Amino acid sequence: MRFFLTFLIILSFIAPTFFSYGYSSNQSLYSDYLKGVYCMQQGNFSLAKNYLNAAKDKAPDSAYLYLKIATILLQEKKIGQAEELLKKAKGIDPDNLNTYLALIFIYSSQGQEEKLEEEYKDFLEKAHQKKPKDMTISSYLAQFYLYKRKPKEAIALYEKILENKPDNLEAFFWLGYLYDEIGKERKAKEIWKRGLAINPSHAPILNALGYSYAEKGVKLDQAERMIKKALKAEPRNGAYLDSLGWVYFKKGKLERAKKYIEQAISYTQDPEIYQHLGKVYMKLDETEKGLAIYKEGLKRFPDYHQLKEEIERYEKENQKNKE
Repeated sequence: MRFFLTFLIILSFIAPTFFSYGYSSNQSLYSDYLKGVYCMQQGNFSLAKNYLNAAKDKAPDSAYLYLKIATILLQEKKIGQAEELLKKAKGIDPDNLNTYLALIFIYSSQGQEEKLEEEYKDFLEKAHQKKPKDMTISSYLAQFYLYKRKPKEAIALYEKILENKPDNLEAFFWLGYLYDEIGKERKAKEIWKRGLAINPSHAPILNALGYSYAEKGVKLDQAERMIKKALKAEPRNGAYLDSLGWVYFKKGKLERAKKYIEQAISYTQDPEIYQHLGKVYMKLDETEKGLAIYKEGLKRFPDYHQLKEEIERYEKENQKNKE
């Protein structure tokens, strides 16, 4: 009686799924499948695999069965075999997102970064294709494009997000950032201002717009007010502290600049903050200290070429002075 009840419970959960594959007419196939699933529930993975492989032989075009068998192979730590089955399942049914997730799990656990990135991209693009109005999926895909330095693709997604949800402040922030990155500064400022019209206290946008003014050396008083407002919300945010220090640098208030940028670097390790702090010390004629900061930053962030350029510039000037 207990076995029969368990069988009915399993049947109630899996029958709709299995019927959706159109195999209800094949009793032998269906029997192998049910036995395999029951064995999985009981933890007898070896026997489950035998039954499911028998079912797969009768239905070689069932991505669902490949996925089930791959799940068992993962339990048995047969990662390579599981990966091969999942790739076949993905080829048979590219719309089954569970296959992508299983491959993502494999590549993540194995530290295969390139494959992980590619599979994650495929998953997000397929999920977005199936649910184009899902804001969460769109945001994740946009962030992935941002990470992969594909600004046009990310911009298109954020524009679409704002069409569907015109008050999405995160989208306003990132869209402005992306336009700024590709050199469309006026467009970036327009977008950030639109975001602030919705919420004048949104700290990331306040900082972004304030810092953009500081970089150009314009509207410095307004930039100072905006960044201070952002810091009221997040007083230990290293990026905001650096922005305020940079405003003071542009104003020629070097001691204040040093104070805030040194605070920034204590909270946030970022190559641009090292560059800013080094520049402050150079401007204060504390060149050895400035050079040491550049070198420390380059040691931590060897790919940040701006720090290398600062060091080379200093060394050339120093050589000229000696001559």
